[in-house]
Formats: sequence, C-alpha cells, structure tokens
Amino acid sequence: MLILRLLTSLLIIVQFSVACGDAATSAPAVVNAGPTPASPTAEADESNDAKNLGSSTVSSSEAEVPNASVTPLADEEATDPGAPPTAVEAAAAMARGVNLGQMFESTQHPRSLAAAKAKIDAYYERGYRNLRVPVTWTEDVGGDTLVNDPTIGDINREHPRLKVIEDVVDYALSKPGLYVVLDAHHEHALKTQARSAVLERLWSDIADIFSGRDHRLIFEILNEPHNDDTTPMAAATLREMTGLAYNKIRAVDKKRIVIIGGNQWFGAQEVPQVWTTLEDVGGGRDAYVMATFHHYNPWSFCGDDQGDYADAWTEDHLKNPMQQMEDWAQSTGQGMPVYIGEWGVGWGSRYDSMSCNNIRQWYSAFTEEAEGPRGMPTSLWDDGGWFKVFDHASESFDNNLIDCLDGDCMWDGESRYNSGCD
Repeated sequence: MLILRLLTSLLIIVQFSVACGDAATSAPAVVNAGPTPASPTAEADESNDAKNLGSSTVSSSEAEVPNASVTPLADEEATDPGAPPTAVEAAAAMARGVNLGQMFESTQHPRSLAAAKAKIDAYYERGYRNLRVPVTWTEDVGGDTLVNDPTIGDINREHPRLKVIEDVVDYALSKPGLYVVLDAHHEHALKTQARSAVLERLWSDIADIFSGRDHRLIFEILNEPHNDDTTPMAAATLREMTGLAYNKIRAVDKKRIVIIGGNQWFGAQEVPQVWTTLEDVGGGRDAYVMATFHHYNPWSFCGDDQGDYADAWTEDHLKNPMQQMEDWAQSTGQGMPVYIGEWGVGWGSRYDSMSCNNIRQWYSAFTEEAEGPRGMPTSLWDDGGWFKVFDHASESFDNNLIDCLDGDCMWDGESRYNSGCD
C-alpha cells in the first residue's frame, strides 16, 4: 500500500512539471504577439473584446488585442500631407478672399477667362487665398441656361459657358494655395418651388464634372435660398434639399468640402435656426463640411442705395453676427468652421468715387475682427459695381479700400464722417 501511495505521488509531480513546462513554453507567444492582418471576423472580435474589456470573463490573452497600438485610418489620412484638407484645415488656409461677382450669375462683366484672370491675379498678388465663384445654373444668364431643362437640373456639358467656368476654376486652382468656392446662386424657381430633385441632379452633375479637380475646390450647395417674395425657405425644406444634394456629392467624393448656410439672406441668425441638427449632412461626423453666412451689418449702412454713409455703426455691429455663428459652431455645429462668404459696403449706389472715411474705417475694422481673434476666412463681395474695389475696365484697384483691408489706408481729412460720406 505504501509503495502504491509513493507511485501515485510521483505521478502527480511528473504531471504538474509537464504542465508548468508547457505553460512556460507557450507564454512568450502571447507576450510577443502583434496584431494580425485585419479581417471581418477579426474586426468583429476586436469590437466585442473592446466592449467586454472590463468583464471578468475575458482572459488575459483576449484582452491584449484592443490594447494593441493601431491607428485608425482617418487619423493616418489626417497626418498625410497629401491627403485632402479637412474643412478645419481649409478654413485656416483660406484666410482672406474675394468673390468673382457679377460674372457667371449675371451679365454685368464679360464671362471670359481673360476678364476673370485679371481680377484673380490682382487679388492673389495681395495675398488673397480663396476665390468664390457665384454661378447661376438653372435661370437665364445672357439668354440661356447652363442646364438643358430647369425643371430637371441636368447640365448641358457642351455649353460654352461651362467650358469658361471650368477654365476659370482650373486657372485659380493652378495658383499655389488658392481655394475655390463654387456655388449655385440665383436659382429663383428652384428655391421658390423647392425643387429638391433639381438641386439633387444639379449637384450630381457638378460633382461629376469637377470630380478630378484638386480638393481645394469647394462646393457651396445653395446661396441665399429665399422665395421670390423674399420670405425665407422653410427650415425643414432646406435641410432636406441640402441633404439630398450632399448625398449626391458624397456618392462621387467623400472628401470634397461642402458648405451649408441659412434659409433667406444668409444672415448669421439663420444658421442656428435652420441647422438645429446635422443629421442631413453627416450628423457631425463628416470632417468635410463647413458653414457660411453673409455679413452686411448694419444693412442700413452696408446696403446699396441706402442714402448717405455717415451711419454711426459700432463695434457690436461687426462682432455680434460673428459671435452668433461662433456660438453655434461650438455647440450644435460640433466645431464646424465658419466662412464669411460675402461682405462689403454698396458705396457705388450713391457716389461716383469712394472717399468716405467711415466706409474705410468699416473695411479696416471688419478685417481685423474676422481675422484677428476669430480666424474666420472671408470673401469680400467685390462686384466691380456698387461694391467695387477692383475695376474691370482698367484691370486695377479702383480705390484704396484694398489698402484699408490691410489696416493701412489714407483718409481724406481726420474726421470719420468727412464730406465724402454726405
């Protein structure tokens, strides 16, 4: 019996030693193991492991998988210098810009590359790094439309004006660091009749036509969407229409920056009222969406044909709209950058030449407020007419407002309300 007990004890010791030896041999394989190539099963397992990481049923070897250092694809692309810029990155680079006003949305200026090139070059040499190109697609400009049928929104790809627009966009993009914003501008029937299918088809075609362009080309879905009687478009209608167009753009390019705005005149108060949710444009998860508003505050001073320009505008007139948009961007907008797509003073509706110090002061103060503490990119509304800074006929700057934008322009006399403001 004693011998039997001794043999039994000896057998237990041998079995224990073997087990320990196996464990010691297998342990390094767990410690040194790196992540295996991704597969649908592996991704599902990793997700489940991450959810159950605090569970007492997870073994030490299972818990090591989610702790592995794996960088998400989005982060890798964000650090890639060749990756498309996000909206935040683009806004930082766009800085100060100008509108190519009254060229492709009206007949005021020749619709030609030569006419556009002179203005682009002049502003680019002054350090301007974004160009907004207003285009009317579904309404007559010079007797015809850019679409085959305004009730459908299909672009006539053989239209000679489209070729000029493409040439202008390509020329602007050839300038290092210059961003281009292409919009849908005076689409009166589309807006008033809420032709969502037309807007959807329009942006499907635009996205396809410009699909090969640099991602410094940005799409602004619908400018100032008021009805023909000037009343605002219903907020829910605009969200739905914008969402449909957004989806068509995303079907072509998931990283083309898209700009959304308000539902009437693009006033700063409109975006918070319309965009109470971002679900129609990516739900706040799309890093390639930007918001815009237009700043003509107070309109009694900035507007065209408003009488004299001796209005006692204040710093609050400049700051409050910017602050309102900034507050929305940091709350509902989830950090979305804001672009001031139009601003200026319609002095030419009253004067033949610009010599009002009050207007000069507004241009200087506006730029300082937008660019200084807020870092908002801007695009001056320069239509070559009532809001003129650049003169198309002479292909040069018409007045010294261009210097005022730099904060260094000469005044006529010392009074802010000089005779040039009468």
